[in-house]
Amino acid sequence: MTFRLYFAAAVLVVIAGSDSLLARKTADVDSRSFTITASDALVAAETRDVLVRAVSDAEEILGDTVAPRISVHIVDTRQEFNQMIRGGMPDWGVGCAIPSRNLIVVLSSRSSEYEQSFAEILRHEWGHIALRHKIGSAYLPRFLDEGFAMDFAGQWNTGLAVTLAKAQLMGTLFRLRSIDRVNFFNSSEAQIAYAQSYQAMKYIRSAYDNSSFLILLDQLKRGISLDPAMYSAIGADFDTFESEYTKYLEQHYSWLLIFSDMTFVWIGLALLIVVGFLLKKRRGRDTIKRWEEEEKYESTDFDYEEGDPWD
Repeated sequence: MTFRLYFAAAVLVVIAGSDSLLARKTADVDSRSFTITASDALVAAETRDVLVRAVSDAEEILGDTVAPRISVHIVDTRQEFNQMIRGGMPDWGVGCAIPSRNLIVVLSSRSSEYEQSFAEILRHEWGHIALRHKIGSAYLPRFLDEGFAMDFAGQWNTGLAVTLAKAQLMGTLFRLRSIDRVNFFNSSEAQIAYAQSYQAMKYIRSAYDNSSFLILLDQLKRGISLDPAMYSAIGADFDTFESEYTKYLEQHYSWLLIFSDMTFVWIGLALLIVVGFLLKKRRGRDTIKRWEEEEKYESTDFDYEEGDPWD
């Protein structure tokens, strides 16, 4: 099955010409933390329920609230989505967080383009907004941004684990710093980058703890560069961290995981059938040859000429 990547991306873009789009919307939800605009009342209600929980969870993890009220727009078509996020968004995205405008735009769950949870997309986007509010306008490495959003949304699955194992086997893993350019990756590359980002975040929060992550964010918010910020948070510079993280991947995402992918299971079964057929065919030829040899020695059908010794 062809995999289309539908992870959301935090993109700093300028929204223009969207008033006519917003005017067509009919279902609105208002709360202290966000407003929701959607054409479907049920989708608006679903969005509200997801975001109410997301706001609470973000406060618990990050220790503060998203101060400005966030405008959340649920659009029905890819055309509307592209118009509202004009510029800078790859075609594999169905959600976009724009922290500079306090705006989230997501394709409706009614869209035929969905292959993953609408709730996960919403939480992913809220994760971007909450994290950006936490550190302000300071530089935030993309692997941290996407890793936190994925972890916050609970977007890890077996498919991503297999993707990571394959990338490790093929030598196509990215350096974490290069993930800053993920918006220019194709969908397959982006899938690897998101998987790596999730695991990098998981490693920080498991090998160390959430307080170390908060220290890292605080250091970045103060304008401290990544190396000294990492050292203050975990006692190691970025290169040392990446080396530890790479070893972690090697230990947990080996080639054995690839066989949990049903595509590889079917390929493996097909190869076993072919090999079995060839071995059976070879054994058959060997058996026939052996029988022919045995018949030469066991046959009693001899022609005797006059003068044979036992005549």
